[in-house]
Amino acid sequence: MRQRLLVAAVVAAVALALAACGEDDGTVETGMDEDTVHVADAWARSPSQDVGAVYFKAHNGAEEEDQLIGVSSPVAGRAEIHETVEQDGEMVMQPVESVPIGPDEEVSFEPGGYHIMLFDLTEPLEVDSTVTVVLEFEHAGQVPIEAIVQAYVPEDGMDLGGEGATGATGMGG
Repeated sequence: MRQRLLVAAVVAAVALALAACGEDDGTVETGMDEDTVHVADAWARSPSQDVGAVYFKAHNGAEEEDQLIGVSSPVAGRAEIHETVEQDGEMVMQPVESVPIGPDEEVSFEPGGYHIMLFDLTEPLEVDSTVTVVLEFEHAGQVPIEAIVQAYVPEDGMDLGGEGATGATGMGG
């Protein structure tokens, strides 16, 4: 009887510990305060030795609008917020001053839309490594994120003229 109670207690303790850990789906979130900006699913890619792009999802959990107003990274001489837009029938990238995120709204930074450009890289972005990027929000302040570097795969769209590890050119967004 005593052994059954001990086994039951151990099983209960393990179940409680696992429940406290939650489900691990492989995503990384930053800014976990409910009343601020949450960032998830950050990843990066680089078509050349000196240029990279960072993508993620940002959710504003606050009751007021916030804005992404700046970005920096220790691996880049310069980092900018960009968007891809259609001009004269062609897709082009252009810098933007800010990206508004309404209350309880999510904005995706993805190829073909908003994204972060890293220029003048201090070293090439290696696949499966991480790159630190600091997002600056008007109200939430600085939110550091770690983006996992993925292999560059060319897409139809933007061509930055760089030659990546696959030997292909372009960034796709």
